Amino acid sequence: MKKTLRHALLKGLAVGALAISAAAIATVSPASAQSYTWQVAKIGGGGYVPEVIAHPGQQGLFYARTDVGGAYRYNSSNSTWVPLLDWLTPDQAAYNNVQAIAVDPNNTNLLYMVAGGGHDWQTNCCGALLISWNQGYSFQIVPFPFEVNGNEAGRNVGPRLAVDPNLGSVLFYGTANTSAWASNNGLWKSTNNGYNWSKVTSFPAMSNNDTGAGVAFVAMHKPSSASGQATKTIFAGVSTAQAASNGSTLYRSTDGGNSWSLVPGAPTGLLPQQGQIGPDGNLYITYSRAASGTSGGGPSGLDHGQVWKYNVAGGNWTNITPPNDSQQLAGWFADYGFSGLSVDPAHSGTVAVMSVNRYDGHGESLHRTTNGGQSWVNATANVNVNLSAAPWNGTRSYLGNWSGVALDPFNTNHAFVTWGGGIMSTQNLTASASGGTVNFTLDQNGVEETVPLSLASPTAFPWGGSVPLVSGMGDVCGFFHTNMTQAPAAAHSNPNCGNTSSLDWAKSASNIMVRVGIWGSAPGAISYNGGYSWSPFTSTPAGVTNDSGGTIAINADGSSIVWAPGDSGVVPVVSTNSTYSWSSTSLPAGIAVVADGANVNNFYAYERTNGKVYVSTNKGVSWTQPVTPIAWHTMITPFGKSCDVWLYGYSGLLRNTTCGSGTWSQVSGPTSIQAMGFGKAASGQSYPAMYVAGTYNNVKGVFRSVNGGSTWTRIDNAQNQYGGFRMLVGDPKTFGTVYGATNSGRGIVYGTSPN
Repeated sequence: MKKTLRHALLKGLAVGALAISAAAIATVSPASAQSYTWQVAKIGGGGYVPEVIAHPGQQGLFYARTDVGGAYRYNSSNSTWVPLLDWLTPDQAAYNNVQAIAVDPNNTNLLYMVAGGGHDWQTNCCGALLISWNQGYSFQIVPFPFEVNGNEAGRNVGPRLAVDPNLGSVLFYGTANTSAWASNNGLWKSTNNGYNWSKVTSFPAMSNNDTGAGVAFVAMHKPSSASGQATKTIFAGVSTAQAASNGSTLYRSTDGGNSWSLVPGAPTGLLPQQGQIGPDGNLYITYSRAASGTSGGGPSGLDHGQVWKYNVAGGNWTNITPPNDSQQLAGWFADYGFSGLSVDPAHSGTVAVMSVNRYDGHGESLHRTTNGGQSWVNATANVNVNLSAAPWNGTRSYLGNWSGVALDPFNTNHAFVTWGGGIMSTQNLTASASGGTVNFTLDQNGVEETVPLSLASPTAFPWGGSVPLVSGMGDVCGFFHTNMTQAPAAAHSNPNCGNTSSLDWAKSASNIMVRVGIWGSAPGAISYNGGYSWSPFTSTPAGVTNDSGGTIAINADGSSIVWAPGDSGVVPVVSTNSTYSWSSTSLPAGIAVVADGANVNNFYAYERTNGKVYVSTNKGVSWTQPVTPIAWHTMITPFGKSCDVWLYGYSGLLRNTTCGSGTWSQVSGPTSIQAMGFGKAASGQSYPAMYVAGTYNNVKGVFRSVNGGSTWTRIDNAQNQYGGFRMLVGDPKTFGTVYGATNSGRGIVYGTSPN
């Protein structure tokens, strides 16, 4: 599931020697929690989990990696997933994009992860290896001198990172095929548990043109060496358009990676996806073709899949592709790819493969063989899918898209299946062999991977009662949260949408709420019951499409709405009547709009690139541009306060208490502020509590002020940083409660405190 959150600021970084020095290692050991309690709201998945792996040496030990939401360890005693990366600092947010994960098969405590967000402003481009000697309770970080992006094309392939099964101190890692940092693309080796790395110069060069996934997998043949000696026979799959065109997609080394030769006979025109060697001595590989007009990186844009095995000893190839069981008889639906792969290390010849991009109304298919591919059973031909753990997913009788698979080496009936919305599992996988129904259930308790784009915590409704939070999300529209510890019953509908880009509520009539978004049946909607149910706007402004989005603001009593659509060149519009007819304003296109926190007549607008502030005192009908305070900030107004306007950004806080005109004052306190919000005032205080994510006294974190910004207290801690926050919303009903969206895709995080 493609995430909407992106950091695309490119900064130059010179790469020196190709060997990585151990002196660059940073040690991270999460500290104990402080007075604030931090939790992740229960939604129930919502994002792409490319991979789950099983440790072959310990029953019940599984790890999962996500493309934007960190990594997890499975707690088999209570069927929950324990997050491993919530300690990441704001400077390390990109490490929530986990590209590869690996374990030492002979050491149940040792865990490795390759992580990074590409050319990210937080990491100046490059990824890192995260090393844990205690199953993820703490990590050491080894920076890499090349790009790693866990959320781009190719995140479905693997394993890119391999640990030598005979000598655990030896690791190999294969990079992507990017045009950036091209000189460092290829295969890398470590001989000391990942603390130092050198490029394998004998490995065939990548084409460095952003096609395919690069080095798709590394597979090590354990029988080629004795225990305690480095494995001699190693295979690596190369996924580039050039390699696919002539079948040069598999390479072998018989001297521990010192030299490499092409393995002839691979299928042509196909890109390798995943490769694993089974106890039967066969290397199993899933292949797919790059669909027309795509780069072939995957998981999207893959079709025409095949499954092959290569006998390591005999040197022969066999096409073992499962029968195409698609119900669609024509079109590209019938030409799905193959990507997901799991070879059971405890049962010779037992392999599972997953289709990819099988959009025929039946979801992805899981095929399983127990005889090395001579015959297959479609384990998803007759399935029962239980989605009750996240009821907003609705009901269906098929698995989701972009599936991966992990067989349990200790229980042939147990397997995990990953998909674009999370993780499922089954406890009766083999029932399909006799034609029985295979039961799959959501098994992602603890895995939260959504991207909030807008958050609103309204005051108590006029008729009584309240709701903690209403969210606007990327990809899944958003939710009405009646309880932060329970998954929502349904996503926003009427209209449905992909992304909700902006939400707002009437500050003195909190039952009235508006939202706008993209990829929906209508571009905007209004609610009269605090976001519980919605109705589309009865008219659409000229030039606005269903993919408009933008920002929207509603005044204090709900009598006026100002909408700045996201469509190119469309100027903001205003509606001051119950029929929602729209009139153009004099505001420039692309501007952000906010409503006054109490004054029903006032709206404000701000252009980040040039710092221009615009003010309306007649419900958004006409506008003036009184002052230009500073660029590259964000505007916000506190609920319940009239003519009180704030700007926050890199230089800190600016405040205006004269309705946006006149003087803007610098407020001492945090700087480099990424997020700001207001919540219920502390006891004995009249001004709303203020929450910011920024830097204060050279410390990056989340800070709170209960006295209008005069003093500040840090409220997050080393264990709960989540890679920093880009959005904060205080709860106006409960003092001390604050909701946030992280710099990654960790879902909705919220903090509570008794004081």
